[in-house]
Amino acid sequence: MKDTVLITGGNGFVGRVLTDKLLAQGYQVRILSRRSPKKQRTNPSVTLVQADYQDTASLAKAMEGCVGVFHLAAAIFGFNYQDFEKANILATQHVVEAVNQTSSIHTFVHVSSLAASGYANDKDHPRTEEQTPAPVSDYGRTKLGGEQAIKNLRHGVKWTIIRPPIVYGKNDSGVSKIALWVRRGLMVNTSGDGYFSFVYVQDLVEALWQAYLRPETAGETYFVTEPAIYSWDYFISQMADAMGCRKPFMPKAPKFLMYVAAWIYEQVARLTGTQPALNYDKVAEAIIPGHWICSNQKWVQLTNQSFTPLAEGLKKSF
Repeated sequence: MKDTVLITGGNGFVGRVLTDKLLAQGYQVRILSRRSPKKQRTNPSVTLVQADYQDTASLAKAMEGCVGVFHLAAAIFGFNYQDFEKANILATQHVVEAVNQTSSIHTFVHVSSLAASGYANDKDHPRTEEQTPAPVSDYGRTKLGGEQAIKNLRHGVKWTIIRPPIVYGKNDSGVSKIALWVRRGLMVNTSGDGYFSFVYVQDLVEALWQAYLRPETAGETYFVTEPAIYSWDYFISQMADAMGCRKPFMPKAPKFLMYVAAWIYEQVARLTGTQPALNYDKVAEAIIPGHWICSNQKWVQLTNQSFTPLAEGLKKSF
């Protein structure tokens, strides 16, 4: 009988690609979700289980018989710190408690974020794993809190933390929203002159798989990213090229205007019950006096993994 691996957040962008990877490797996949997806998978090797991330007992029941866990579930947007705390810290603590009650589980891979570490002061010195984390947003602070919760896993569970930067790929809702503005020919540049690290979703999933397989990743944290860094202007230019349209006009937004826009987006989101395209937390990340970049040297020295260049990955995405 095939081993069963559980993915939290398996219905999301990265989770869907990871599911395909695990199926190709011969695993049964159990997707843990708070609600039923709009599109159900028909593969008999994939099962969906619903559980409450704030209820350890329901999580432990969902994990029965699993040998490993990939913890992807998280909140990227929230209206206040408590929203992020509930999804990124408290939920992770309950997942850890459930794993500690499930004797069959021996491997745990946690997807964190560059935001948990913080930004780099200059583009010639990307963030490294050895640096003391200095998150600037509620999202980053709570993702760091989630990392700390992972370290409470019981003895016998091999855990690894992966910190990706901006993740992109086919059918990514975040990149798709940007693509709409690119096609319209006008978008506000909220990222200024900063540089960014990116990772193509297939490369991230390969890293998650390697983290699961390799015993030497136990108890370690890794940045997983393409080695090159890019300006936001270059990213948008390459996206436009991949989409076969002209680069949009991108005036820079002053800080006060970004805060006004964030307030408007949040009010609309509250009324419509949707996630805001921009909020105060994202503005906090946008106005930093540095760059959202990180080094992949620690990971590459261990795995020798190669990464997809941004231009090539965008063409595959579109």
